Amino acid sequence: MKENTVTIHNPIFYDLGLKFEESITTIENTTNALKNAFPTWQEKQQSYQFLAYNFSYLSLHLPRIIFHTGQYKLVIDGLEITVILDITLRINGTVCFEYQYVINGQCNIETVVEKIQAQINVSYKHYLKRIGAYKNAMSKIELPENVKVNPIFENGLVLDTIKLALKSHHIGVVRDYEYPYQHGRLLYSWSKENTLIEQQLLTREFRAKATEISQGELFLDTWKTVIIGENDKREIFLELYLEKLANYFECQSWIFQCEFMLKEIDDKTTTKQHNYKNLSQQAKVIEALYFSCNRKMINFTNLSIPFKNDYYTQLSKSIIDAIKLDQHIAQTHQHFSALKEHINTAKMHTDTRTEKHTKVLKIFMALNFSAGIASLIPASLDGDLTKFGSSMLPPLVWLTFMCIAMSVFFLESRDKS
Repeated sequence: MKENTVTIHNPIFYDLGLKFEESITTIENTTNALKNAFPTWQEKQQSYQFLAYNFSYLSLHLPRIIFHTGQYKLVIDGLEITVILDITLRINGTVCFEYQYVINGQCNIETVVEKIQAQINVSYKHYLKRIGAYKNAMSKIELPENVKVNPIFENGLVLDTIKLALKSHHIGVVRDYEYPYQHGRLLYSWSKENTLIEQQLLTREFRAKATEISQGELFLDTWKTVIIGENDKREIFLELYLEKLANYFECQSWIFQCEFMLKEIDDKTTTKQHNYKNLSQQAKVIEALYFSCNRKMINFTNLSIPFKNDYYTQLSKSIIDAIKLDQHIAQTHQHFSALKEHINTAKMHTDTRTEKHTKVLKIFMALNFSAGIASLIPASLDGDLTKFGSSMLPPLVWLTFMCIAMSVFFLESRDKS
């Protein structure tokens, strides 16, 4: 890395809304489909350090699909910036746009980053409006006017093409819920000799709140991270950081899926179309989803399973603490608990209503039974009640039938609560 050069890493995650079969065949088919859809993209091979990872862990996980899309030029206020973009797909149905902005020369880094983010967010706004996800308080977001978006930031168009390519090859099944929003972070990287950049970005305020590790080579905060030094260590850190950020984003999508399902349950319970059977079926879907998500979350923070290297373990733990992954996992569990409690309450409510309807039906049956017996009396007397004493049936039998009918009526109509 040249002197007075800073590289800004800007990973941005999206949800494809697809569920994939977890197999190496799916990885191969997805790779081939994207090669056909994007002929200029170059596949990058992922590798794992054999001294760092447990083989047993790797046997249970599938590799990521990584493409290098190219290197581009971006000019902001006369400053030429090199933009490098890799796109990574994971078997969980998420895609990450891994931007790198290489800035040469002396400039105000924060101002440049702000203008880059403005282009990304304007493009993002257009994408959300197109899919109907730009709503409510979003309309009050203040974005710079007259921002011209560089085509490199039109992520929505790339997402549409990826989805179309996968669906046309029958890869993946459309999920009931797709998280429509993006999630990204900023990481600043430079060499130790770059004192001018350090003065701008490694301020006293940032040092005070960031976590310093690796003898001053890494400074971690929730939304901003600084990496100083050698390329090898930087690559290791970025690999681990992106993996934990992918975990964070997956929790984020589950939280919003819980909110979506809560609203879905409310909508069903307020209409006449819902019933106990439908709610029971939805409860099974929720339990299956929770089981699948909980199984993943157990491994998000259990670092003894993937690693057999203390440096990787300590680095991952620092990343987890910095991005507050533990808290996000706890929030996900709370949302699932609320969802399960809500569906069970809805089932009980529907069951109670069904019981009431059944009781009303029994009352009508008792009334019908009583009316049926009463109708036999005039029929047997040929309409002449004076013949009651000479009827074919003894009066005691009539009285017995009438008592039985009245008893059934009162037993079924009384409040059993």
